[in-house]
Amino acid sequence: MAKSANRRRWTLPVPKGPFHNVHTFLSQPATWIRIGLFLAFATGLYVLMNAWDPPFPYRTRIAPLRNLHARTSFESFDRDATLLARSKAQRNFPMYYVNNSRPLDELRQGLLDELFEVKQKTYSELVSNNLWSRFWSIDLETSLPLPNEDTEKEFDRFKNAFAKDEQLAVTGKSIENAFTDIRRRGLLRNLGHDLGNGSVQKIQVYQSSIDDAIEVSVSEVRMAEVLDELRANLISELSKNHEVIAEPVAAAERLYNWLKPRLPVTLSWDEDNSKMGQKKAASAVEDKMKQYLPGDALESYRGVEESVIGGLEPLDETDIALLAAEHQALVASQTVSQRLSRTGAFFGFLFAVGALVAGYLYYRDDDLLLDIRHFVTLLGLFSATLAIAWIFSYDVNWRAEMVPIVMFAIIVAIAYRIELSIFLSAMVALTYSVCHGYGLGELVVLSTASTTAALLCRAIRSRTKLVYVGFTVAAAVFPTVLGVQYLMGQPLSNALFVDATWFAASAAFSGLFMTAMLPFLEHWFGIETDISLLELSDANHPLLKELVQRAPGTYNHSINVASISEAAAKAIGANGLLCRVGAYFHDIGKISKPEYFIENQAGGENKHDDLNPAMSTLVIIAHVKEGAEMARQHNLPESIVDLIEQHHGTTLVSYFFNRATRQSEENEDSTEVKEIDFRYPGPKPQTREAAVMMLADAVESASRALREPTPSRIENLVSDIAKQKLDDGQFDECAITLQQLHIIQETLIKSLNAMYHARVKYPDQQTA
Repeated sequence: MAKSANRRRWTLPVPKGPFHNVHTFLSQPATWIRIGLFLAFATGLYVLMNAWDPPFPYRTRIAPLRNLHARTSFESFDRDATLLARSKAQRNFPMYYVNNSRPLDELRQGLLDELFEVKQKTYSELVSNNLWSRFWSIDLETSLPLPNEDTEKEFDRFKNAFAKDEQLAVTGKSIENAFTDIRRRGLLRNLGHDLGNGSVQKIQVYQSSIDDAIEVSVSEVRMAEVLDELRANLISELSKNHEVIAEPVAAAERLYNWLKPRLPVTLSWDEDNSKMGQKKAASAVEDKMKQYLPGDALESYRGVEESVIGGLEPLDETDIALLAAEHQALVASQTVSQRLSRTGAFFGFLFAVGALVAGYLYYRDDDLLLDIRHFVTLLGLFSATLAIAWIFSYDVNWRAEMVPIVMFAIIVAIAYRIELSIFLSAMVALTYSVCHGYGLGELVVLSTASTTAALLCRAIRSRTKLVYVGFTVAAAVFPTVLGVQYLMGQPLSNALFVDATWFAASAAFSGLFMTAMLPFLEHWFGIETDISLLELSDANHPLLKELVQRAPGTYNHSINVASISEAAAKAIGANGLLCRVGAYFHDIGKISKPEYFIENQAGGENKHDDLNPAMSTLVIIAHVKEGAEMARQHNLPESIVDLIEQHHGTTLVSYFFNRATRQSEENEDSTEVKEIDFRYPGPKPQTREAAVMMLADAVESASRALREPTPSRIENLVSDIAKQKLDDGQFDECAITLQQLHIIQETLIKSLNAMYHARVKYPDQQTA
């Protein structure tokens, strides 16, 4: 029983529950750093988008699918009432008339001259030249009675009234006073402007400047109505001097008879200043407002039959103005609790999107989630795209949110992966559409554009490729807008075709703009596009020129490795161009001591014969570190530097290790040889491209030692090297599968067989 009690009990570990996993996840400082960064960016978007208020989802050329009604009380600009008031102001505006008073002054002087002539002549002389008739009748066409004794006596009295110089002077002054107001106001027979185009009751009269204009009644300047005033003024002014002028009333009648048919028009319509004044009068009219109550139909101005906004009629700028006024009133009426609710919903939605993105990165690209620099870059791009799209959508007529979203898809596809670009672009489109209040149609259009752009960015080997990307996306967007909006209920109108054309043009512009921005993005984000890699592959690069001059054997080896590694990388879906360009530079560290590497010795003295194995190993291993330093000094991309550092991993320099081991066994006093001292410092390959580079470098070097490189020997060589690297754990830190490793072996075998293929021996050739 004691034995049984003390018997060891084996138990299986109890799996941890989800709460334990969550607790473990949240207990890590790195988690809170990323959550804090996400919260900071989300807060920035919250402030930029005014997310505590409801969005304004309307834009021109899109038809509401239902009639719209007011959600709150508000006042809106009443266009009809305002236009009516402004039209009334124009109709009632007193038009400007220029007053030229000189003809009146000349008329008065002419009257005085004739009075002076009357004073100098006898009655018979006046009759002979008909001068007397000018003071007898008002109408010059009227036939006058023949002169008789009564008329002679009457003219004698009239002449005696002005016979003396004093009388004539008083008369002249009286006439001037009678004309004072008339001269200031002016005279006209009929209005110069059309009825309905300005006031017919009043006008504004000026002589030199409209700033001195006076407003007068039309009745005060119309000649037919001024005559009575003139007669009364003459009688009044002459009556004031009855001591000097005998019978002033009779004299005034004779003067009036002379003046009436000769009164000139002194006013002329100033059309330019009048129209300008009408415009000022109309603009001075305050906008008329219309009161709306909750539930009232929001009225359009298209006509009586379409008085309510809706009914599949595209919105115009006037409709947008009314909807904007209603939206502003709704925003102003929001309570604190409503704003807090929207705030919670906004952050909840963003956290849901963030969780989806984080989950995707965790399972698909965890290095982007773990590397804080990549995490901040992606988060910044995501937030900046939303912010710019929001800013570009302020104009409801020509919104351009398509541009930043398509550019975001292109940047992520080039800098990271196409699949990641498609997913993140969809999240951007979803976030933008939801936060802006747009429907499913907007989401589909933006997703189509960004997905198409990402799929077309698989290989950017020329800068014009991005131009083609933009125009191809435009070709996809145009029918998508038409089809989606039509299925959503929009009518096939000119407005919809204009909208589709605008979205397509925005997509095309994105490609053009990315073409100009690509060099800067490559520098800012450390992106190695195919374009930049092709530029690095130029044989005139300073490092490659120095390599071919100082280490021609190494250069030839690098060219061969580039060829076979590119083919192997493409076979497993890796970046073949990166492998090729990386192979050109992977051994540039040998430039400093080229004679210590066998490919550069050309059958001459071997420098390692005079060195002990440990020192030889240090010289060999050093070319990795020195190559990485040279690459950084020449500003090569980090991906190339990584291939330089990882192409040997932590492999063993077996030749010198075995040599050191033999020497240690022969010398009993020597210290124990440690394998770690004869290994490269690493790191091990971190990417599939680095793994391909390691195998290509090893098999190309080893194949040179084959006496007769037959296909079977090459196959055995490649298989042995690959198995050795695998058993040594060199591929433990990169995402490469056994199936991919097998494909790499087969591709390398084919490439080496092509390099060492058998040739026909001609009779005159000697055996080498």
